[in-house]
Amino acid sequence: MAQSKLPSFQRARQPKQIEQRREAILEAALVLFQQKGLKNVTLVDIAEKVGTATSNIYRYFDSREHIYLSVLQRQGSEWEKRAMPALDALKRKGTAAKVAEVLARSFIQSVEYSTLITAANTVLEKELSPELVIDFRSGFFERRKRLAQALAAALPGTRVEEIFPLTLHIFTHVAGLWPFCHPSSESEKLLKDPAHAHLNINFEIEMKQFLLRFLK
Repeated sequence: MAQSKLPSFQRARQPKQIEQRREAILEAALVLFQQKGLKNVTLVDIAEKVGTATSNIYRYFDSREHIYLSVLQRQGSEWEKRAMPALDALKRKGTAAKVAEVLARSFIQSVEYSTLITAANTVLEKELSPELVIDFRSGFFERRKRLAQALAAALPGTRVEEIFPLTLHIFTHVAGLWPFCHPSSESEKLLKDPAHAHLNINFEIEMKQFLLRFLK
C-alpha cells in the first residue's frame, strides 16, 4: 500500500497538490495522536498511516514536533469555532458564571485540542527552528487576542487590555488540569472503585470554578 501511494507524493508540485499532501499528513497524525498518544507516535507511524516513505514526510514538515504544532494550531481553530459564537451570544449581557460555563464546555467539546495542548510546552522546549517557534507563538498570541476581545464584549464593564493577560492562564490551566481529569485507562479502572471515588476530578466543575474566580 505504501509503495502504491509513494509516486503521488513525489509528483506533488503545484500549491494545491502540496496542500493536499500536508492535509493528509496532518489528518493521519491526528488519528494516531488520538489512538496512541503523542509520545508514542513516530514519523514512521505517520508515514505508514499516510502510505508513503518517511523521507517524503520531510518534504512537508521539519519533524514530528512540527507536525504536532501544525495539528495543534488547526485544532485550536476548531475550538474557536465552538467558543467564539457561544461567547458572541453573550455580548453585553454575560456574567462571570455564564462565561465560565461557556468556556469550560467549549474545551470539553474540543477533546482533541484540550488533549494536545497539554504537550505544547514540552514540545516548544525541543530543538525547533526559530521560524517555527515564532510562527506558533504568533498564532497563539493572535488566538489569545481574539479570546480577549470576545470576553470583553461578553462581560459588561471590562476592557480588552485588562482581560488579555488573563487569557494565557486560561489555556495553561486547561493544559494542566486536563490530564488529571482524564487519566490513563489503568488509573481510570482504579478510580471507578467506590472506595476511590473521592479521588476523581471533574474537569467541568473544576474549570468552571477556576474561571469564575478568575473572571470575577
